Amino acid sequence: MSSTFTHNRIRTPSRLHFTLVDMNGHLGRIDGGLGVALEQPGIVFDFRSHGHANVRSGDARLRKFVMRELIASSELLDVDPALQVVIRETIPPHHGLGSGTQWRLSLLAALNHCFELNLSQSKLTEISTRGGTSGIGIGAFQWGGLLLDGGHSVDRDKDFFAPSRFARDVRQPPLLLRYEFPVHWGVVLFRPRDLGGLSGQRELEFMVANTPIPLNEVQAVSHVILMQLLPAILEFDLPAFGSSVSALQETGWKRRHWERPELAPLQAIRRGFNEVAGIVGCGLSSTGSTIFGFFDADEISDDVVKAQLLTALRKHAAISGQVWSTRANNT
Repeated sequence: MSSTFTHNRIRTPSRLHFTLVDMNGHLGRIDGGLGVALEQPGIVFDFRSHGHANVRSGDARLRKFVMRELIASSELLDVDPALQVVIRETIPPHHGLGSGTQWRLSLLAALNHCFELNLSQSKLTEISTRGGTSGIGIGAFQWGGLLLDGGHSVDRDKDFFAPSRFARDVRQPPLLLRYEFPVHWGVVLFRPRDLGGLSGQRELEFMVANTPIPLNEVQAVSHVILMQLLPAILEFDLPAFGSSVSALQETGWKRRHWERPELAPLQAIRRGFNEVAGIVGCGLSSTGSTIFGFFDADEISDDVVKAQLLTALRKHAAISGQVWSTRANNT
């Protein structure tokens, strides 16, 4: 299991979401997610049985969000939310890193433990109401690694385009494959300080307005994934992998996001990533606003690649934000 559970402490990964594969449905399936689990950032919290629901954190907004998630999770399990949660680390919300799914699954796991429900992780995932669009977040929590899911059957599961929040009665998509991500491939990221991704009603409206996508673009995305990205992982071909990630930005679902007017400031970030010789590939995670690329950690250190990226971003007068590096979570 990619998330870890020791001595009443839960740790989760975050995830990068590369793209949705099929937002057309010509072959009778829609959605289909591709992404990878990350070591950092992650959620870390301690928990114990308590007389009433109690969330401790220095961030009032985070406390309120986790309290809502705790109550919602307890209702799914039909138990009292009598848990104290002490937050140590969290995933920044609405930046394309999958915080909502990780909180839901981790709180379900904590309640399952405290109330001795003895439900399997697969059962907790099934009742979580997550995975109505992409299965990458639930896959990152359970297994880690590089993940590709098969989307949803239009006839049996889901006959409309909508984010997971608006597709809660839809079953999780099948996991088509999980590959170990090469341990010497580093991930370098930029998260804007004052620019977030889509969520809620805005995300739904964007999805409705931009679907279905032309079939030829879905075919182009599938071609890149099948004949470039996946072989690159198995052959440890980082340049080809980076090229495939960049190619996915130019067509299909991801291209629609790059065309959003509010993301125009991210073009300078993109140019900065592309200018650094040690970074290969550049992508937008989910609906934004985190930008990511990859580097060979055997050839260039984390400190050097971050310094080079910061220099390039200053050159392009990029908006302010956080630069960090991490590794894929494979465990």
